[in-house]
Amino acid sequence: MANKIYTVNKIIRMQHCDPGGVVFTPQYFNLFVEAIEDWFREGIGFGFSQMVSRDHQGIPAMKIVAKFYKPSKLGDILEFRVKVKRLRRQNILIHVEALCEQERRCSGDFLHGFASLKSLSLTDWPQDIYRKLEEYL
Repeated sequence: MANKIYTVNKIIRMQHCDPGGVVFTPQYFNLFVEAIEDWFREGIGFGFSQMVSRDHQGIPAMKIVAKFYKPSKLGDILEFRVKVKRLRRQNILIHVEALCEQERRCSGDFLHGFASLKSLSLTDWPQDIYRKLEEYL
């Protein structure tokens, strides 16, 4: 296995901040989800638009555990790193951490199922997608 890590930079904008220019904690979840969505599109080649609109599948959240280490401020550029901690037939545990100039700001573990939007039940990952996800394990 390659043990890849996907990285994407996100600038902290006013929309992420409280009036004092510090990231409002719930906004980190939007940034985490953006990083995961970018990874699926760019790293896995299975963007959410294809997954949801064309294939009628999705990755519902099943459990989220987040940790916050140090505040981020307006104008900071956070490097989000995405990797797979565990991969099963019908779910995935994704670890995302954000750093600013090598200083860890926050991290989260996101357990997502893989589901059919038609039956609203979990289903197996397509084999080709499963193999691509394994590269980040």
